[in-house]
Amino acid sequence: MALYFLFNVAIVIVLGLVARFIGERPKKTNGFNFNYTTRDIVIIAVIAAIAGVINTGTGNLWYLANTSLGPLGGALLQGAFMWAYILAMFLVRRPGAALLVGLIETSVELLLGNAAGIGTLGWGITQGLAVEAVMAISAYGKFDLWTALAAGAASSQFGTLWTAIFYGWDPSYASDVWLAVPINLISGLILSGLIGYLLARAIAQTGLVRAAAR
Repeated sequence: MALYFLFNVAIVIVLGLVARFIGERPKKTNGFNFNYTTRDIVIIAVIAAIAGVINTGTGNLWYLANTSLGPLGGALLQGAFMWAYILAMFLVRRPGAALLVGLIETSVELLLGNAAGIGTLGWGITQGLAVEAVMAISAYGKFDLWTALAAGAASSQFGTLWTAIFYGWDPSYASDVWLAVPINLISGLILSGLIGYLLARAIAQTGLVRAAAR
């Protein structure tokens, strides 16, 4: 398990560096600005609540795939949960936004009856931390497509660390855990990174909710 942990940390760091050095070069950044406004808190709460309802259904489908087919089955939907993390981070642009969404969203799932029970919170924490790590490497200053894709892929894969712990998989013997890595990354890149980014762009362009100024 220690090797799998280090492997996942390395993936998050590499994807964070990709986000930092590829894509747009921001002229000005918020950096590590923790000055949340009432607007920020409302946006996070609303996004997390909506995501919790949607992800409860998705989570039960993932649970069936994961328990019947193992890591390879779960990997197909592994990346479908963090779109809200990306969406909130790109609208609020504050350190901790993704982690807060993860905690609130998975709490909603827990209350609505996610099949994993209280274990659901573990994914909110691990997936939220992965998004935060990618953004932190870029000093919370890049909010382009590359950053969203990297954050989505990183959170999808890093969430499998909790999956392995929760279900008692030993990566030393479970080859499917390793075979599922590229599927997890692609799933997160598309289903969370791309979708979260497009949602953030679409919402910001309506003028109803603008992304925080850099």
